[in-house]
Amino acid sequence: MIDLADALRLVEETASPLPPRRELLGRSFGRVLAESVRSDIDSPAWDRAMMDGFAVTAADFAVSGESPVDLEVVVDLPAGCLTDRIVSPGTAARIMTGAAIPAGADAVVPVERAVEGTASAAAGSRVRLVEPSFRDGQHIARQGTAFAAGDVVLSAGSRLTAAEIGLAAEAGATHVVASPQARVAILSTGSELVDAAATPAFGQTRNTNGPMVAAAVALLGGEPIPLGIAKDRPEAIRAAIQQGLAADVLLLSGGVSAGDFDLVPGILADCGVEQVFHKVRLKPGKPVWFGRLTRHSGQSTLVFGLPGNPASTLVCFDLFVRPALQILSGAAADDWHLPRSRAVLRAGCRGAGGRPVFLPCRLEQAGERLIAEPLRWTGSSDVRGLAGASGLVAVPAGADYEAGAEVEVLIRTAPCPE
Repeated sequence: MIDLADALRLVEETASPLPPRRELLGRSFGRVLAESVRSDIDSPAWDRAMMDGFAVTAADFAVSGESPVDLEVVVDLPAGCLTDRIVSPGTAARIMTGAAIPAGADAVVPVERAVEGTASAAAGSRVRLVEPSFRDGQHIARQGTAFAAGDVVLSAGSRLTAAEIGLAAEAGATHVVASPQARVAILSTGSELVDAAATPAFGQTRNTNGPMVAAAVALLGGEPIPLGIAKDRPEAIRAAIQQGLAADVLLLSGGVSAGDFDLVPGILADCGVEQVFHKVRLKPGKPVWFGRLTRHSGQSTLVFGLPGNPASTLVCFDLFVRPALQILSGAAADDWHLPRSRAVLRAGCRGAGGRPVFLPCRLEQAGERLIAEPLRWTGSSDVRGLAGASGLVAVPAGADYEAGAEVEVLIRTAPCPE
């Protein structure tokens, strides 16, 4: 059994960033570009209307001032429609936002500038327009004003948020080369486990860890690959482990303690996975197991054997799996671990004799002070006690804190205002 600090150091030393991957644009949200994106077209690709109204020639408005200009509407142009009609002096095209400007037109006069009774004028009728501040080119987006074909629209290093993904799509990028999304296989072990959709019979338990860990992986930007449940039989666990070892990370829950049916460490060794550590001075989560499979290609799979009790699973995920996933994705070192802060206890709490304890708490921001309220929690199997936790109180081995004491907390989600 090793100390927590040593275990965290070994995780950091064992994990290394994955190489960039070519991905579908639609699956790249939140990732960082490894290669720049260039456009294959001009944007706009043609001169287009920026408002609903009438495409006109500048000659008709050269000296109009406040006087109405009477024009014949020769064509209707909804967005997406084209015409070979030429707008000449004395004529106009009824045009909608986004439509291509027809030949001969120099500007768009908004429909709001039509004299009452003529705003709905369509092809074959006449419209009267008043535009006292007319300027050549008004309300037209000229071809290539946003960017031109061949321009770099997103540079390497850009993070792909919603706007960047929209820009890449406009530039014609269906795929991008970006920081990788770690593929994480998730396996729950235990003959007592049944799917969440099932009604447990006597002696059975719903599989809490599978969907919980999948959600935690997804929230960190990883790709969860659920492998379901493996019963406590060597052949079943071995088959599922061999499948999961094809991923970047394999997360198992259960089967890593010291019982007769805790088969996972031995099967992992048989599959060629090298143990890095097993058991950490920690509560909850003491039985946690960590190792790595290295292939002849040099690629590797990180393997975490998490304790079966849900609270232990989630605490170990926060402490050990989170930094590994962050390192794989190329995140900066400051983002590897949960943020730590100091907080004032609203109620007392105590640690264990020989191990540090991480207790679920609700965090509140009261001005410049952070308040930590320990939650009612009955132990490692109590998911409800963990569900409302926005933080974890880090209690050193043997410590006994009273209300009002200042403690260290790990921040899981943003504190609520008091």
